[in-house]
This record gives sequence, structure tokens and C-alpha cells, in this order.
Amino acid sequence: MATRQKVGLFVEAYGIQRMNRELLDLVKQVKPDVAIVQNVFPLMSPSVYSTLFSANIPIIQAVYNYRLVCPSAELYTEGAICERCVSGNTAHAIIHRCYRNSYAQSAWYASIIGFHRMIGTFNKKISYFMVPDEFLGKKLIAGGIQGEKIRWNPNPYFTSPIKPEATHKGHVLFVGRLIRQKGILTLLKAMTIAGPNSRLVIVGQGELSVQIQNEISRAGLEGRITLMGPLWDDEMICQIQNSAAVVIPSEWYDNLPLILCQANAAGKPVIASRINGIPEYVREGENGFMFETGNAIELAGLIDKVLGLSQEEYSLLSKRSRSFAENVFDYPNHYRILMEIIRQAKEDK
Repeated sequence: MATRQKVGLFVEAYGIQRMNRELLDLVKQVKPDVAIVQNVFPLMSPSVYSTLFSANIPIIQAVYNYRLVCPSAELYTEGAICERCVSGNTAHAIIHRCYRNSYAQSAWYASIIGFHRMIGTFNKKISYFMVPDEFLGKKLIAGGIQGEKIRWNPNPYFTSPIKPEATHKGHVLFVGRLIRQKGILTLLKAMTIAGPNSRLVIVGQGELSVQIQNEISRAGLEGRITLMGPLWDDEMICQIQNSAAVVIPSEWYDNLPLILCQANAAGKPVIASRINGIPEYVREGENGFMFETGNAIELAGLIDKVLGLSQEEYSLLSKRSRSFAENVFDYPNHYRILMEIIRQAKEDK
């Protein structure tokens, strides 16, 4: 990023007077009961909270990452889970260049987050924090967010457009960025341990693409692992429908991955690592199976287990997975809970 762009972002984050004036104009026109804020970075800043608060508009903050307690938003740096900034000292993000490996941009985020945590902007201005899992809520509380303001609501997802498929083509599937924290290297190791008939399809791209290709060649797995590259929309859904299970070997705090919702909606169980909020959405033997994070041996055993199910056993597992998606992930459930949070915010006004 050019120096001029960095300076521009820095100025915008602190002095977005024009945007706040436009926001107030919008409030006057629309007269909303509440404001649902999703992400104020990087185009806005936490100043929007003060602007809305001054207009007497209750704020519901939809939280999908850890930005409120971690400048990088991921609680992951230098190849490992990191919670250094959770307690309040965001200077760690600068030291470790947590945002885009840049001292300048890390300092930008760290100073903004640190300042607003110090003066209590989030607790004072925001009515409720809507989180997709309890794990994320607990991290916010550890970072100083008031527990009574946390409200749980699964991410919204429409299951009806996806046709469930109770059969498969004899392989498991990985969908996601090819980066270390997604657990892709553990999955490759598991494939060297799994039975000789196990097969894996990988959909995605990322910084480990070349290394993964080399690992596949080195282990002689070319006939058992297929690299598809990035796929989107119908092509990606088709790959899910063809699979026996979707593997989610996350090794970071990846909150309620969308692929979990997509897999269950397609009638596919997941094989997921037991980390962060994922266990809150996987019922053993109902919509998936879980393994110890980073344990390739246990993961290999579950891959063999799913691929070894009889058609009758698999069909039942598929139906249970789809039912779980409809009962938990489908948008009407999210909407019902959201409306209750909105009602509470209005009453507290």
C-alpha cells in the first residue's frame, strides 16, 4: 500500500466528519428504531457509535471476528493462536506487525482499538453485541465487554436453495483458503495415514498452494488428492453435494465457518477440529464428527469411518445433517432471535 494511501486511511479513521454528517442526515430521513452495525473498519471508524448514540439510536453490533479485542481481528499471529491484546494492551499488535505484516498499519488499528477500549466506547455506546457462538462472546468478555450485553445468534443462512444429497462419490472435501491456520497441512498428513482407498478433493487457493502440491507429490498422493483451485457458487455447492463429508480442520478461532452451514444444508456431515465455537455446532454422529485439533491420526480415522459407512448408515447421517441445518442455521431462526434482540434494544432506549 502506498504511503499516501496509508496516511489517507489514518486520517479517515480519526476524522470522518463528512461521513458522520451523512449518517446523521440518513438517520433523520429514515428514523430507524435501531442500528445494526457490522464492521466499521476500514472505511468507517468507531466514531459511528458516538454519532448514532448522540441521535438516541440503539446500536446492535453484529460481531463476526475479534476486532474489538484484537487489531488483526483473528487472534492469530506468527503461525499460532495469540491472545496478547485481549487484556487491553494493543501495543503487542505493533510489535508483531499483526495487520498485513506492517508496523504502520498495525499501529493504525492498534491505536484506534486501544483508544476506544480505554475510554469505554464499546460498552457505553453499544446496546448489544450479537455473536454467532458463545466462545466468541467469552473472548469479548475477557476483553472487557460487559457480559450482560452479549447476545447469541447463529449467522444467517438460507438452506432451502441447496438440494440435500444422500449419496456421495467416495471422497471427502476441503473448502477454504490454503493457509496454515485452516489446518490444511494436518489434513494432508492425515491422508498419508488414512486407508489407501480414501480420497480428498481440495477447493481453494492461498499462500500454501505450491507447498501443498509439493507435499502431495512427495507423499505419492497424486491419485488420491485432487486440487480443484478456487470454485464459487453452483460449482462449489456441486462439489459439496458430491462429497461424503466436508473436513474443517481449523487450527485457529474461526467462528462458525460458512462451509459448516453449507455442508449440513447439502446433507453432508462435517469432520471438524474441536476448537473455538465449532463444537457448539457439531453434534457427534448427528451432523458430523470431531477430532482433537492438529491430531492427524484421529482425523484419518474419522475420514476412513465416514467413507466406510454403509449406504443406509450414510443416508441416515445425511438426513440428520440436513435437519440440523434447517433447525439451527436456516434464516428464519436467525431472524426470530434478531427481532428479539431488537425488541430488547428498543425497550432499553
